[in-house]
Amino acid sequence: MNAITWRRLVRGGFWVVVAIVAAAQLWIVIHGVFFMRLWEDEAFNLTVPINMVNGLGYTSDGTLSGSQLTPFDPRISTGPVVLLPITALVALGADPVIGGRLVVLVFYAALLAGLWILGGRLGGRWAALAAVCVPLGWNTWGSGSPIQSPVDILGEVPAAALLVWAFVVVRRRPWLAGLFIGLAMQTKLLGALAAIPIALVVILLTQGSVLRRLKRLVICALVAVIPNALYELWKLMALGPAAYLTNLREFYWFFKSGGQNIAPVDPMKKLVSLGSGWFSPTWLTVICAAVVLALVCLTIVWWVREIRDEPTDVDAGRRERAVFGVAAIFGLVVWFGWWLASTHTPNWPRYAATAMYIFVPILVAIAIRALIELWQRQRWSLVARVTAVAAAVVVAATVSVQTWGHVQISDESRFGEPLAEQRAVASQVAEEDLDVIVTSWGPTISIIVLAGAHAALDDVPSWEGTPELWRNWDTSEAGEKAFAERLDEECDDVASTPGNYALCLAPVSP
Repeated sequence: MNAITWRRLVRGGFWVVVAIVAAAQLWIVIHGVFFMRLWEDEAFNLTVPINMVNGLGYTSDGTLSGSQLTPFDPRISTGPVVLLPITALVALGADPVIGGRLVVLVFYAALLAGLWILGGRLGGRWAALAAVCVPLGWNTWGSGSPIQSPVDILGEVPAAALLVWAFVVVRRRPWLAGLFIGLAMQTKLLGALAAIPIALVVILLTQGSVLRRLKRLVICALVAVIPNALYELWKLMALGPAAYLTNLREFYWFFKSGGQNIAPVDPMKKLVSLGSGWFSPTWLTVICAAVVLALVCLTIVWWVREIRDEPTDVDAGRRERAVFGVAAIFGLVVWFGWWLASTHTPNWPRYAATAMYIFVPILVAIAIRALIELWQRQRWSLVARVTAVAAAVVVAATVSVQTWGHVQISDESRFGEPLAEQRAVASQVAEEDLDVIVTSWGPTISIIVLAGAHAALDDVPSWEGTPELWRNWDTSEAGEKAFAERLDEECDDVASTPGNYALCLAPVSP
C-alpha cells in the first residue's frame, strides 16, 4: 500500500467516524430536548421565565426560599444569560420545556463548535473529533442532582460553552475572552474559577514586555466585570438597598453551602468519584488519564527545551499547546481543589461537570498531537513507536466507550417517567385550576410547574390546608394498598389519581 492510498483510507475513515459521532450527538440531544423527563431543578429554573412572562419580574416560585415568590432567588444558580433567552421564547408562545431546552441546545452546539476549533488548533482534526466527544463521557446520570442530557435547562453546559470560547479567542482578543468570562459567571457563578487559567494563558502567550502582558490582563478582567456589574445594578434597582443586602447575604450562604445542610463529606470520596464518574470502567479511565497527563507533560518538556536551546526560534504551535496544557492542568487543580475542600457540598459529579467539559478536552487534544509528533520522530526506537500506538489505542478506546455509554442511557428517563407521561399527569392536575399546590421536593415539583401552578413545600406552616400533590413510590401490591390507605386517612377530598400520583384537595390537618 503506497502513501497516497494510505492517506485516502485515513481521510475516508475520519469522515466515517465524524458521521458516527454526529449521529450519536443528534441521538442524544433529540431525546434530551423532546423526550427526557423534566426533572425538578429544570422545573424550578423554568419558574423564572414563566413568572416574567406573567408580569411578576425576575422571580422564582421560591419553593426553596420559604415557598413564596422570590425576586432574584439566590437558590436559582442558573443565571440570566440562560433564563432571559428562554423568557423571550416563552413570551413568543413557545412551550417552556421545549423552548428552554432549545436555548441550551444552542449553547451546547456552541460548546461543540468551540471544542472543534480549539481541538483542531491544538492537535489537528483527530484531536478536534476527540474533543467534541469528551463532554459526553462525564457521567452524572445516577447522581442525586444529575445532568440528564447536555440540553437540560441548567447552567453547566452554557457556562462551559462560553468559557471554551474564551479560550478560543484569548490569544488575539483578551477583551472578548473577558466578556465570555463575565457572561459565564452570569450563567453559573462557578465559571469564575476558570478565570484563573485563562489569565495564565494571557500572561504566557502575550509577546513583549511585562507591562504589555499586564495591560492585556487588566483589559480582560475589566470587561469580565461588566456583565456582573450590570446584573447587580439591575438587582439593586429592582429590590432596593435593604432587600439587596439581604439577597447578597442569602446568596453568600447558598454559594458557601451549596444550599445543603449536610454533614461534611470526606474529600477522599469526591476524589474517588473523579475517577469513577465516567461512562468507562474506572481502571480504563485511570489508565487513560495517566497517558494523557504524561503526553501533555511531554509537550511542556519539549517547549521548555526549545526555550532553553533556541530561545529566539520557539515553534509557535508547540508554545501554544504547552501553555494551554499548563492552563488546563491548573484549571482542573483549581476546580477540583475547590470541590474537595468544600466539604459542605454533596458528592455530586455535577459540581465538577463544567471543568470536565472545558479542560479535559483541551488536554486530550494536546495529548493526541503529542502522539502524532512521537510517531513522526524518526530517531525514536521501535519500542517508542509501539508505546505511542498503545497510548493511542487507550485514548481512542476510552473516548469510544464513554460516548457509547452516554448513547445507551440517552433514551431512558429517570424513575421510568418520560416527558410525555409527565405532561399527561400535569394536564389532569391543571384541570383543577389551582394557583398553588403543596408537595415535597422531588418529581412532583415538575408536575406542578407543567400544570401551570406555583409549587410550595409541605414543611411550610403557612400553606397548611392547601391542596397537595403526592406520589406513590412503591408500586407493588402492598405499596399501592398503603398509598390508598394514606389517602383515606390523610385526605378528605381526592381530585384525581393520575398514574402514581394523587392530588389531595383537602388534606387533613395534623
